[in-house]
Amino acid sequence: MAKKRVGILFGGKSVEHEVSLQSARNVYEAVDQTKFDVVLIGIDKAGLWHVCDAAVLGAGTSPSAELAAGAAGESLALVPGETERALVGTGSHRGLPRLDVVFPVLHGTYGEDGTVQGLLKLANVPFVGAGVLGSAIGMDKDVAKRILRDAGIPVARSVTLTTRTAATASFEDLAGKLGAPFFVKPANSGSSVGVSKVRDAAGWAAARAEALRYDRKLLAEEFIRGREIEVAVLGNDSPQASVAGRNHPAARLLFLRGEVSR
Repeated sequence: MAKKRVGILFGGKSVEHEVSLQSARNVYEAVDQTKFDVVLIGIDKAGLWHVCDAAVLGAGTSPSAELAAGAAGESLALVPGETERALVGTGSHRGLPRLDVVFPVLHGTYGEDGTVQGLLKLANVPFVGAGVLGSAIGMDKDVAKRILRDAGIPVARSVTLTTRTAATASFEDLAGKLGAPFFVKPANSGSSVGVSKVRDAAGWAAARAEALRYDRKLLAEEFIRGREIEVAVLGNDSPQASVAGRNHPAARLLFLRGEVSR
């Protein structure tokens, strides 16, 4: 039986570019290459796509520089087609072998927000993960919280502010609604980029400026002391949830079922 060909898509234009390279390395190392052929496709910070060598995913102290240095191979264009699903070299117009599925390992905007998911759907290329709508909702914390509240799911109290309304919002007003300290974060970002813990008016001014570097919309959100629980859900028509787990400083992951270290 022929091996499936998996394209791992990583890098990207977002501020989480470097995080994406580390995640792509984890995925690449976890793939059973006796069962799958892997094609590494890196997107540089200018948005250009390249076929990459595995050396690009080396540790290194500057992943973005390594991507630029290792991405000297032919740049690519994604061409729509019912059967071809082609990634075409823009220089020689030489098509790559057909990809059976793409594994997007892009973080942040242009990767997790439905953008690349829509591109792959237009090109009729199957891909792993949430679709356009789910990705877009999950990326925007404000929209996600509205939908969760409508479904009756408790969420942390928060105030959504834009570039205009944040300029006149005071620390005292936000602390009165949320308590202090509270957190400030960009509505569309991840990997803790742009997130600040605010304790006073000076901290609010600095946090507001930092969050607005990454998005025109921010959330001020109440501080909740507790444990962070994570659950993965896999599947389409009949999704299955994993065992719940939590991050722990003394161990990579503790599973809540008996809290046995894995």
